[in-house]
Amino acid sequence: MNPKSPATDKDIAVRLRRIEGQIRGIERMLEEDRACEQTLTQLMAVRAGIDQVGLLMMENPHREVPPPGPQADPERLEELRETLKMWARFGLLPGAASPLD
Repeated sequence: MNPKSPATDKDIAVRLRRIEGQIRGIERMLEEDRACEQTLTQLMAVRAGIDQVGLLMMENPHREVPPPGPQADPERLEELRETLKMWARFGLLPGAASPLD
């Protein structure tokens, strides 16, 4: 994917399949009783992959994002704001404060 071109649904699906494979790999690591550090490293890779998918979805021009300015629907903007707050909150480590609160 060209860094300047927007992600397509196909690009996002490819990343999700990669994450799915990583999850299966983590399951195998647990079954094989692999070192905790190795498993945690893979979990961090999955977390980073999921974050990237979320960012790509937000950048995708085909996704429905309310336009800025006076023509914006205040209710729709509030829904988007709440969704972004949740994304930030759940993407943080336990105990960290959300930058949107």
